[in-house]
Amino acid sequence: MLLDAAFARPRTFTKLHKKANVTHVIFDYNLPPLLATKENRFVVTINYQDFRRLVKKGKAGIIAIPSELSNHEIDTLLSVFLSAKNPEEYRGKSVKVK
Repeated sequence: MLLDAAFARPRTFTKLHKKANVTHVIFDYNLPPLLATKENRFVVTINYQDFRRLVKKGKAGIIAIPSELSNHEIDTLLSVFLSAKNPEEYRGKSVKVK
């Protein structure tokens, strides 16, 4: 998973780290989010509309979450989402998680 610039450092999300390989576009790469396509990672974003253009069939998908969540709520929401789903089902798709 690649977190966009709106998120805290990946180590903030302790539960999520147990479920997925999490990196951050700024803190880990200092690069734009197009890196997700190159590395075939899902992009986690609060900016659903702008990131939808990255979605390509069979490539990285977009996981959009509400913008008003705390880091703890984000960590829990994404960890529960990943526990209940097969990430491959969402490759090449845009998903809103609430």
